[in-house]
Amino acid sequence: MEAGNAIRIVRREESLRSVQKEGTRIRLLYENEWAELLATEVEPGNSIGSSEFWGFGAVHLVVEGGLLLHDSDSSILLLPGDSITLGRGKKYRISNTTSSRAVIWSLLFKKPEPGRKGGGL
Repeated sequence: MEAGNAIRIVRREESLRSVQKEGTRIRLLYENEWAELLATEVEPGNSIGSSEFWGFGAVHLVVEGGLLLHDSDSSILLLPGDSITLGRGKKYRISNTTSSRAVIWSLLFKKPEPGRKGGGL
């Protein structure tokens, strides 16, 4: 089997890379030249901004807890099972206003879709 086709299993609590800041932890679970898959934990009273996702287009899926997404126009409450798509360069903040930890999985699109101009989702 060629090295490029090798199977890579990431077990629970493992990650390719992990970044921990006060009240948040971001784990990189998968990456290739086009996309990254992240698991982000946000502790109560903390938040994470779009800059933490490097300005890439993203799909965020709430796995655990509840989060409030703020952008320049509105605030949206996201509950487990909810997902939201945000375009490249969109400025937003995701806040955990609950009393328990919240977890989101994020699929980041590092390159624009083939055939699309402007690099957004």
